[in-house]
Amino acid sequence: MKKLELININKTYELNIPVLKNISFFVDSGDFLVLLGPSGSGKSTILSIIAGFEPQNSGDVFIDGNNCNKKPCQDRDVAMVFQNYALYPCMNVYNNIAFPLINRHEKKEIVNQKVRTIAKTLHIEDILKKKVDKISGGQKQRVAIVRALAMNPDVMLFDEPTSALDPEMVGEVLALMKELAAEGMTMVVVTHEMGFAREVASRVLFINDGTIQEDETPEELFDHPKNARLQEFLSKIL
Repeated sequence: MKKLELININKTYELNIPVLKNISFFVDSGDFLVLLGPSGSGKSTILSIIAGFEPQNSGDVFIDGNNCNKKPCQDRDVAMVFQNYALYPCMNVYNNIAFPLINRHEKKEIVNQKVRTIAKTLHIEDILKKKVDKISGGQKQRVAIVRALAMNPDVMLFDEPTSALDPEMVGEVLALMKELAAEGMTMVVVTHEMGFAREVASRVLFINDGTIQEDETPEELFDHPKNARLQEFLSKIL
């Protein structure tokens, strides 16, 4: 079943320079799709368009078969985890997770139940009272993921979730994402963690110059890359 589908997405910024050119792909329910490509290729823009943070110039975004072009981000049942955490430093961990639920006008007791249940499930119940500037980078990213999951999204988007972490913290966040994948969460992930992508991804799209140049299983894409630009890209990072 198609959980997410993009059809002929085009995006242009200033000076009429195209950033995305007729991007089309789908993500089945429970899939773990990795977007791979050099900096500036359009990967983060794709995530932002799916989430509704910015509009495409043309094309369609479907979630569960429903056209979302005119839906604001808060009505799309999509949650996004950023590389810089996007947490509120003036709040403790509990309030960071609760804030978007409160904004949806959920009842206080429901908010409390959701926060504590998901925090316990993902093993951060012991830091709920701590200010976010008093916890580690790995814990901050875990809090950001918990906050996204508390919204019960249909699709989770991750934009380089480990790029701001110290090497020893990367494994902690990747392990959590692997756990979510095993549980069947539908995810679209921008990452340069190649070993992780090879192990966990259902499919990998190679994005270059605003176009999809390969769409393969991880085994096929990493072991038998057909595109010359992909071969060059992999040679630099593997």
